[in-house]
Amino acid sequence: MLRFASLAMGIGLALLASPAVAQEPIKDGDTVTGVLRLVRARHPNGTRIEAYQIVSAPRAMPEGDDFCDYDKAVTTFHLFAPTVAARTQLKPLLGKTITAKATALFCSQTAWHIGDVAVPEWTLVNR
Repeated sequence: MLRFASLAMGIGLALLASPAVAQEPIKDGDTVTGVLRLVRARHPNGTRIEAYQIVSAPRAMPEGDDFCDYDKAVTTFHLFAPTVAARTQLKPLLGKTITAKATALFCSQTAWHIGDVAVPEWTLVNR
């Protein structure tokens, strides 16, 4: 029992002594990898919304955006798909893991933005 207690204490001290690895904030031009899904919602004015969204591992956002909550990382990225071509490109990838280069991104600001981060400009990256 004493051996177990000292082992647990040693592991605990090692964890406290190890430096925390700071996550670099995501920025324009970085890639986002995760499962693509289609989210159907209604805007408060009643308009139907269909939004393509990447669900990724938690990512930090850069500071300076009044709409971000910097205490928690973001996990959902709304890929804007305003054209038939964009929707046609994304539709067969639903439910699959994809990587997109987020040419432009910002924290969601309105009810039109479905998820933590709005990505108005993106390109798919072949993996």
